[in-house]
Amino acid sequence: MSKKKHDVQDENQPDDIELVLLKTTSNNQELDLIKNLLDENSIPYILKDHGPGGYMRIITGSSLYGTDVLVENMEFEEAKTILNEFMWNK
Repeated sequence: MSKKKHDVQDENQPDDIELVLLKTTSNNQELDLIKNLLDENSIPYILKDHGPGGYMRIITGSSLYGTDVLVENMEFEEAKTILNEFMWNK
């Protein structure tokens, strides 16, 4: 029986991506700064709003409930170092 192309997984590809919390913020300026730093350093991230914050962000452009910035576990140390260096240089 032959395998279909989508049934064959590359052995070098992980099955799951492990996301870890980099920072939680409820400040839009800080969130924009973090996103820009991660974008400039090509570190992928996911934003997760607390409670109804996702709906608030869509409607008003901001959330009062806080936002988690999640990065892949393999990128965490680099992302943390970048944020810490910037915060100390302020």
